[in-house]
Amino acid sequence: MIYLMSRYGTSYFLLFLNIERDCQHVVLVRNRSKGCDHCSSRVQLLTMSPRSTAMISSDRGVFINGGQFHQHHYHGQAPVGNKAPIDILMEAVAPNALHDSGASFDRPKCHPRTRAKILEIIMRWIVGEDEDARAGKQFLWLNGAAGCGKSAIAQSTIESCIKRGLRLASFFFNRSDPTRNYAGSLVATLAYQLYCAFPETEVQTDILSAIKKDPLIFKKTLQQQFTALIIRPLRTHVSREQSTHPRVPFLIVIDGLDECTNRNAQKAILTALAEPVRNSNLCIQIFVASRPEHDIKLSFSSKYLEDIHTRLSLDLEDGDDPDSDIRLYLFDRFAEIKEDFDKRTIGRKLVQDWPGDEVIETLVRKSSGQFIYAATVIRYVESTRHRPDHRLDIILNLRPVKGDHPFAELDSLYAMILESALDIEKVLHVLSLYIMGGSNIYCSTIENLLSYDEGEVESLFCDMGALVQISKDRDDLSLRVLHASLGEYLFDAARSKQFHIDRDIETIKHVTHVLQYLPSCCSSSFDPDSDADTPFHILSRLLETRISGRIGQIPIFLELRQSVLSFPLKEFLEPHTSTGAYLQLLRLFLQPFLELLDYIVLNDPTSSYRQDHQLEILRTVLMQQIDQYFDDDRLALVLVLFYHVGSHRFVPILDDSYYKFFWYSNPFHLDYVYDMLDVLSLSYIPPRYHSIEEVSGFPFTSNLYHCFLRQWLCDPGQPAKYALGPIVHKRAALACFKELARTVPPYHLLSSPSGNNIDIVPVTDDVEDDTNPRLSCHSTANGGQWQFKYPADWLPNARDEGELYFILLGYLIFLLPRCEKSDTLVTACEEYKPFFIDQLDDPWPVRSRLLHKEINNYLA
Repeated sequence: MIYLMSRYGTSYFLLFLNIERDCQHVVLVRNRSKGCDHCSSRVQLLTMSPRSTAMISSDRGVFINGGQFHQHHYHGQAPVGNKAPIDILMEAVAPNALHDSGASFDRPKCHPRTRAKILEIIMRWIVGEDEDARAGKQFLWLNGAAGCGKSAIAQSTIESCIKRGLRLASFFFNRSDPTRNYAGSLVATLAYQLYCAFPETEVQTDILSAIKKDPLIFKKTLQQQFTALIIRPLRTHVSREQSTHPRVPFLIVIDGLDECTNRNAQKAILTALAEPVRNSNLCIQIFVASRPEHDIKLSFSSKYLEDIHTRLSLDLEDGDDPDSDIRLYLFDRFAEIKEDFDKRTIGRKLVQDWPGDEVIETLVRKSSGQFIYAATVIRYVESTRHRPDHRLDIILNLRPVKGDHPFAELDSLYAMILESALDIEKVLHVLSLYIMGGSNIYCSTIENLLSYDEGEVESLFCDMGALVQISKDRDDLSLRVLHASLGEYLFDAARSKQFHIDRDIETIKHVTHVLQYLPSCCSSSFDPDSDADTPFHILSRLLETRISGRIGQIPIFLELRQSVLSFPLKEFLEPHTSTGAYLQLLRLFLQPFLELLDYIVLNDPTSSYRQDHQLEILRTVLMQQIDQYFDDDRLALVLVLFYHVGSHRFVPILDDSYYKFFWYSNPFHLDYVYDMLDVLSLSYIPPRYHSIEEVSGFPFTSNLYHCFLRQWLCDPGQPAKYALGPIVHKRAALACFKELARTVPPYHLLSSPSGNNIDIVPVTDDVEDDTNPRLSCHSTANGGQWQFKYPADWLPNARDEGELYFILLGYLIFLLPRCEKSDTLVTACEEYKPFFIDQLDDPWPVRSRLLHKEINNYLA
């Protein structure tokens, strides 16, 4: 192989001479230089004898020393000479860009019965039945994220038009195909299709005439080319045919405009087409499909296109329903794969309902409205050299990858888009915050947390519309990642390589950012729950997945340590103690903050004294709110139940609901609890912290905030006024009696799930508690604690007075022996005593007997 450099005009070309030992031919190729839109390849075929030699001294001269050569020239767009206009046109065309190109044997199109709404909207616009089309909007811009199915929609639209007999021309850009990733061959390709669409008419005559008059027409501007080869021929034809034929639109489809590698050319294409079409008075419809890239968006907003185009976005949730279409596509394609596999295999068949609804729903969710994910899954699973169920297990991470990676195509797409970022480090930092800290985060929140300039997030992602959408949400901009699988890619170093995000490092960075930002929110007017993605929610979500054991080895750990141990707790919490925001601060902030304190000390035991200092500050702040729990009967019950929860069968842990600790059918009604300001959040334990493990006598060990409160209340060193003695228990018992007064007697309400009355169980002295088909108590291994379990058909949103009554009886049985003597409580006991004596239809005779006994003991 011999390489030579040759100069043609002002461009340099690489020539290579491929000579085999005994060959009879030498092929000399001059390649078009990279990035040149006006020069195409020129081939010289030299036939020679085996011992001939050739010396190439210029672009045009070939000098032969010995042997015989026959030289044949194949010119592209070199000087034309006497070449026929049709040959000039044919050489300027990009065949691969045609919608029916033989080079694209697998060009995607919409799966049957999918994208129906989008396709209908487009077709109505094409034929003029759409309001925008009637208003003279001759451009339709279909935009959407990478892989959402724009090309498939464009291809299906073209096929529908052909079936209807509509004339059209198309150009499919492709970044990786050098014959159709630039603008130079666009008009020639469209003109060729226009030529074919009007056989033996003046359209053909005018196109060839224009080329003959100006053989270098394809060296001119795109607008000159479009006017001479598209607009004028069509105008001539329409002027002659309009009196005898109805006006039929001519459609131009340009797919993948963003795949044109020259961004300036993208804008030039739109401008070049807009001006001639606007002034032509012709029925030319131009359908453009592309990603919502920055330059393309600006072009459609320019004076040339703003009032003659309409937009159709595949990323809008109120548009077509991509999830339904993807679900249908997966269902049909998996059925085809199963049928094909079962026919060809002689081994084990696939199970009847493979892959199952749950798997399909998982894949639909991961697709996040983008067909490329679903199509990638199908292409991988349908391999005829593997079992489909095994390949699907690899997709679902149930089986290790062996050989080709299932998402190699998707990874290449992600990498290509990320490479366009001007500041990839900041882009990845923002993406990690979005993925780990929550979705739909306001751009202003991101900029505040990361100390970015106002508007910087929007600028960072201006060239990444294929992956990330930034849209107006109320008075702010919000960020939205369009591909749910992007996180899996970024967190997998083997897949993302230079774009890999280290989850531990980014978590530490973002937690540090939040802690550094929060002190600025100390104003009493600050609302910590103003929207779903405040820094408190972000902090909580960042810590949902525990930081790994290598936290102490990460360099930025020292910055996190300093931020936690020096955080101004008192200054941060006190301005909110008398506001409704305080409850949310305790729930959303203190739990993750205490977790961080534990992390810090675990990795740096020398910090324990500073942890004690922060906890002492927290005690001081919380002590200011504890007094009200001793002064109100209902809040006293909240306090007493929190103190005793799980210690006895009659003070159970209530499971599987945000408010089960307090009780599901809340005897104080949740709205009342909020009105009463349970400011220490004693009645609220989120289910993700719920545990019945016991450490230091407290059953909720995974909830550090409530564990801290419990240990504080149990501390014998506390002032006597904060001891939970007989006075507080009396208040709690009074609250239970008051709730009984509002509760309908259970035997009027209680029924089994089937609607039948419950059989009354005979009472014997050795029975410890009632049995009940709705509520079953199960002893745990930790000191006889009890936990309520509800059957599957129990509706957690339906208040059941019978179950509430059942719980209240148990609380009173537990509380009365611990109460001081009180005239008020004596009166309550005497008033309710008759209700618990031998009720024939009482569904809980055991609890009634036990409460009757405790009332007698108290009155004695």
